[in-house]
Amino acid sequence: MMSSKTLTCSYMKSDFPVISGVPTHVLKYGQLDNSNSKNTLFLIIPGNPGIITFYEEFMDTLYAASNQTIPVWGISHAGHVSIPHDIKWPKIDKAHSPYTLQGQIEHKISFVREHIPQHTKLILIGHSIGCYIITELMKCLPELHVLKALLMFPTIERIGSSPSGRLATPLLQYLRWISVGFSYVLSYIPQQAKRTLIDWYFAKCNIPECALRSCLNLFDPVCVDKITYMAKHEMLEVLDLDSVSLKPLIPRLIFYFGANDHWCPVSYFESTRKLFPEGDIRLCNQGYEHAFVLESSVDCANMVWEWLKDDILN
Repeated sequence: MMSSKTLTCSYMKSDFPVISGVPTHVLKYGQLDNSNSKNTLFLIIPGNPGIITFYEEFMDTLYAASNQTIPVWGISHAGHVSIPHDIKWPKIDKAHSPYTLQGQIEHKISFVREHIPQHTKLILIGHSIGCYIITELMKCLPELHVLKALLMFPTIERIGSSPSGRLATPLLQYLRWISVGFSYVLSYIPQQAKRTLIDWYFAKCNIPECALRSCLNLFDPVCVDKITYMAKHEMLEVLDLDSVSLKPLIPRLIFYFGANDHWCPVSYFESTRKLFPEGDIRLCNQGYEHAFVLESSVDCANMVWEWLKDDILN
């Protein structure tokens, strides 16, 4: 059955700053003291769809685990979240689009440079393609003070060759317009009817309220266009693992692979462990799904805190 839990808290701030020219949904649990040179911050980079409200329950639990002493921020991908009605979608030069995979990486670089004080100690947490973005972020900004980067269900290599990728690649390459057109038609039905459809679809699942609300963005054809456009680029651009440039990052990385993940199968876990025998590379033994935010946010957040608390507190 569906969860009825709704997260409403005074310490969570939701905002739409303009990043790379695009109004971008950012969630903040706790604030940074700009005068404090010892700030520590969790920064969440989502998978695709990059709708940060999917991660509300995860972020809230992680913030509570630190006794609300370590802020937890998360940023959506550009164009993946419906913007408020009083804001218009910007006109973007296709030659410098923030909606490609490379554009989304540059979008996160801009956010870090413009919105996070330079001295902040960072714990980066990526999910799925967010893991790839984190590794590129660390390569591009070596000056960042990254204590640890946790890569959860990491799609950092050969996405198009994975079982799910082999199915998704031709659909995204040739039939992407169908999903955009379908969402365009559904966008005209009343909001309550959209929510009824979502509730019906997840009726037999224990889905948190934040995830159900997040699904409403999938009725916005502008968002679906950007989500599938990014996904198409992922299939074509995330190829063989760049072990040479990744190796210097290994001491600060924790890999967490799923035991039954069709986007990054166990064979990828095994090859990564062979490439980096000195690395912290773990295989899930809890049965968590790739889309862990749908049913395992609380358990995963508490697990992550147990793994990372010593690096933070010491």
